Formats: sequence, structure tokens, C-alpha cells
Amino acid sequence: MVKVFRITFLLVCLTLFSLKAQSISVSATTDTTVYQVGDYITFTLELRYDKSMKVQIPPVKDSVKVLDYIQTLPSEKKESDGKIIEYHKFIFSKYDSAQVTIPSLQVFYSEGKNGEQRFLATTPITITINKLQVNAQEDIRDVKEPMTIPLPWWIILVLIIATLGLAIGGYYLYKYWKKRKEGKVEVKPEIIIPPHEIALAKLDELGQKKLWQNGKVKEYHSEVTEIVREYFEKRFNFRALEMPSSEILPVLSYLEEAKVIVEIADKFFSNADLVKFAKFEPMPQVNDEMMRQAYEIVKLTILAVQKPAQVGAANVQ
Repeated sequence: MVKVFRITFLLVCLTLFSLKAQSISVSATTDTTVYQVGDYITFTLELRYDKSMKVQIPPVKDSVKVLDYIQTLPSEKKESDGKIIEYHKFIFSKYDSAQVTIPSLQVFYSEGKNGEQRFLATTPITITINKLQVNAQEDIRDVKEPMTIPLPWWIILVLIIATLGLAIGGYYLYKYWKKRKEGKVEVKPEIIIPPHEIALAKLDELGQKKLWQNGKVKEYHSEVTEIVREYFEKRFNFRALEMPSSEILPVLSYLEEAKVIVEIADKFFSNADLVKFAKFEPMPQVNDEMMRQAYEIVKLTILAVQKPAQVGAANVQ
């Protein structure tokens, strides 16, 4: 009776161990076993294991030395009947004919946090790489004639427009050459917009944006100071856009025409620097004052510009 009990106990233990061992399975496959030289070889590693297990994927790229590695495809992972199923796909190739065996790969796993680490090995896979078949008995064929590809309609349209453009350009070039030969060339006066007009127009546009009224205080101060700096650069011919405000004021003090705005410019740049560097949140009155100061700086230094004389046709020597 004791003997029967021992045998039964051993059978139960073996059964439980077998069931436990079957709680994980690994397999390796290729999409086929016969390839041509240069074909892509898809190698798939499939894992099935319980959710309680920790599984370590082997370094397939470095383990398969008999083939040339191309790329790793995105992994797939899903759950079915309480098990995790993973698919890991790798693309390889080979550029000479041979029969090669992809070696067995070891997949390590453990159960729980402190479980003993074990491994399962995949089955080696033997594949054949064949050369491209060339039929030596086939007749040598003549080289085919060049194919005639019709031009798309839009290319024809572009060519027509380009041809018309060249024709019109050539016509006006001929007229210019003819006038020059006769000694008469129409000279149009160059239109120069004074710096103060540019600055005043930009200040008007900035006021219409209502930046600080909509909470964009720093953007407002940045634009108004840039307009004034650009005006200084064009009006007094120095690099005000690249200079800090502390260097602009001495230059203005040196210029006779700019001395009238030194005090205003000092207050203007002081407010601008407070907003920029000291994280100062200005009152609405300060924002309005900055705009008034900018207008005053420009209007006090307007340069008198003579209107260009009207020129008709001038003789060319």
C-alpha cells in the first residue's frame, strides 16, 4: 500500500512539473526555407508565457551571424487565455549561395520576483540560398529601342509660357537697345521713403494691433523699441539694432541733431529695459507713455527731404 502511494505521489509531482514547464513555449520560424541570393529572409521569434513570468528576449541581431542583418520590425504583443503572446520579427538577407543553419537561441525566463532563472532553446533552422538561374540556351536578344514617353500637358504649358516670356523680354530688350542707340533713355526718378515716414507708419500699425491691451505686453514693448532702434539706424546711420540701450544714448548725445531727444530716449529705453530684464509688469499708463515717447522721438528729428526733380528723357553720351 505504501509503495502504491509513493508511485502515485511521484506521478502527481511529475504531472505538475510538466504542466509548469509547459506554461512557456518558444519557437523560431522563417517565412520559407528556400531563397534566391539577395532575397529578404523574415525570421520570427514567437513567445507564449504566463503573465506572472518575466521573459528576456535574446539578442537576435548579434546571434544570427550566418546572415546579413537588414532591420528589426515592430514587435507584436497580445493576451489570449491568460497568456502573453509576443512576435518579434527580424529581416535578414544573404548575398551568396549557400546552405546555412540559423542557430538555436536561448530565451531566459523566471517566475515572480525571486524566481529561479531558466531558459528554453529554439530549434535550429536550415535554409538554402540559391543563385539566380540564367538560361544559357536562350537566344541573345537585341537591345530594345528607346521608349518614347509623351510629355505631360503641364510641361507643355510651362514650355509655352517660357517661350512667350522670352519673346516678350526680347522685344522690350530690343526697344531699350534701339532707344539707347538713338541716344534717348527714359530715366525714372528713384523714390526714397524718408525714415520718419516708415517709422510713423509702423507705429500706427502697432497701435492698431492692441497688443498690450490683449495681454501681450512683452511683445508690444519689443516691437515698439525695435521700431525706434530701426529709425535711429536709418536716420542717424549707426547700428542701433545691434547696440544695447546704454550705448545708444551716448551716440545720440554726440549727434547735434539728436540732442533734442536724449532725455526722452533715456526714459523710453529705461522702461523698455525694466520690462525686458527685470520682469517688470508695467501699468497701462506706462504702455501708453512708451507709444507717445516713440512718436515724439520720431517727430522731433524729422529730416527735411527735398522732392526729386521730374526727369523726362535724358541724353546718353
